[in-house]
Amino acid sequence: MSVPRTPGPRPTSGELESLRSEVEELRRLKAVDDLLETLTGVLDVRQVFDRVSEISRPVLPHDALALGRITPDRQSIRVWAHSSVPEGFAVPEIVPLPDPSMVQREWDFMLLDDISADETLRRQNAPLLKYGVRSVLRIPLKEDGVIVAALNFLAFRPGVYAARDVLIAKRIAAFVHLALSHHDLAEAARHAAEAQERARQLERRVEGLVAALSSQGRVSRVVGVSAPWKEVLRQAAKVSPAETTVLLTGESGPGKAVVARFVHASSPRATGPFVAINCAALPDTLLESELFGFERGAFSGAHAAKPGRIEAAQGGVLFLDEIGETSSSVQAKLLRVLQEKEFQRLGGSRAQRADVRVVAATNRDLASAMARGTFREDLFYRLAVFEIRLPPLRERSDDILPLAGAFLEDTGAELGRPAAGISRDAMDVLLRYRWPGNVRELRNVLERASILSDGGLITHEHLILPQPERPHAGTAALAAPSMPERPGLPSPSRTFRAESLAELERKAIEKALAEARFNKSRAARALGLTRGQLYGKLRRLRIDPVD
Repeated sequence: MSVPRTPGPRPTSGELESLRSEVEELRRLKAVDDLLETLTGVLDVRQVFDRVSEISRPVLPHDALALGRITPDRQSIRVWAHSSVPEGFAVPEIVPLPDPSMVQREWDFMLLDDISADETLRRQNAPLLKYGVRSVLRIPLKEDGVIVAALNFLAFRPGVYAARDVLIAKRIAAFVHLALSHHDLAEAARHAAEAQERARQLERRVEGLVAALSSQGRVSRVVGVSAPWKEVLRQAAKVSPAETTVLLTGESGPGKAVVARFVHASSPRATGPFVAINCAALPDTLLESELFGFERGAFSGAHAAKPGRIEAAQGGVLFLDEIGETSSSVQAKLLRVLQEKEFQRLGGSRAQRADVRVVAATNRDLASAMARGTFREDLFYRLAVFEIRLPPLRERSDDILPLAGAFLEDTGAELGRPAAGISRDAMDVLLRYRWPGNVRELRNVLERASILSDGGLITHEHLILPQPERPHAGTAALAAPSMPERPGLPSPSRTFRAESLAELERKAIEKALAEARFNKSRAARALGLTRGQLYGKLRRLRIDPVD
């Protein structure tokens, strides 16, 4: 026998209405899920924003949809994307924040029934009110709790939006935010790739310039493999195409003249002259006449007019070494050259055009000199448009042995004999010494050692260095207290097998060839050599690379 079911209580009208609302809300949410398919894989939400508006309009009515991004200064909104709007509705690119505090305080949504309702709302939303917007539903987009953008549902009638619309609006905003994040990641990746390509191009340009300069002779040769030195060359290569004045700073003797020649050779003025003058080597009166030239009768003994270094450098580069040693009178005249691009000879009255690019160098602290009143502030700021600091040799010890090899080749050529070799213990001395005189001191020490060794193998006994680094009692030089033991170098207390520089060079070339997979052009670039120089060394060292 079946048991009759007892009917439950009928739902009330209020419960039915609540149920219908829930069903409707679920329907609206499901309809919005179509947005996910539309936005999936899109890297720029602006391309599909009309479609976003079209899909969302049936479930959340609006006359216009706009995505605004907060500007970096957080004072304005950039209209990033917007749906098609009625004719005559010209969307501005930038609008002021309706309420400056909206980027500082916490809020999850903003519902405005009628932006014309009071004076404050009218003032804050003037750009929208101008085009007839009355109702606004605004959903913030946040990153790490910080508001970065807002999605705006706009209607031309008042009272369009209610609290029940907030959930669906947030759902739409979440999908839009996801697409916006994809765009930002893609943009960041693109910028990173472009930066890497620019860096590679700059690196190739530097390598090409180094090779070209090296082929021109030892005066123009650029030697160095350390990261700090390569960074100096990268900076020089960046600034060289411009007419910008360059100031080279650092201790005395780290290679400022080499960098100045590099700037000249890699600039549009490369075919013009390179004229250098050491401002510390001449007294003031002689420096002025050397720089600016003089007219006949300008001073006692001036029997004929003579052009100065500025005229000699016309169309090229004027290198002012030790600029910090100049007098106030010379500084004032140099300021005119930099500001007005003109000068006058001593004793002359006619202004002449100074078609020169100035590269200056100093080992002095010009900021301190300005504070003492010994260097003009206006001249400093004209000189230091682009400052390049040259690290001392002790901060780029990887350059010591390549420089030593180059200097020994130069000395051998000057003496008319092959380059002297250098023993392992002598190499250790060179690497441990702190080189207060930098590259200039290294050159002088090796020139003296090459002469003392009669062109034979240079040992520690031939390296004349100040105490305490000077070698003694048949051992290598003492390490400076602040210099740590270099990994891979033998201790100075050990006895070393003499190894010529040629042997060291052979190992370096063989390693470079192996790393370049025996591509001679690539190996030459890695070694800072031209292809011809590499071939010459291969023949001299009897290296037979596998092609």
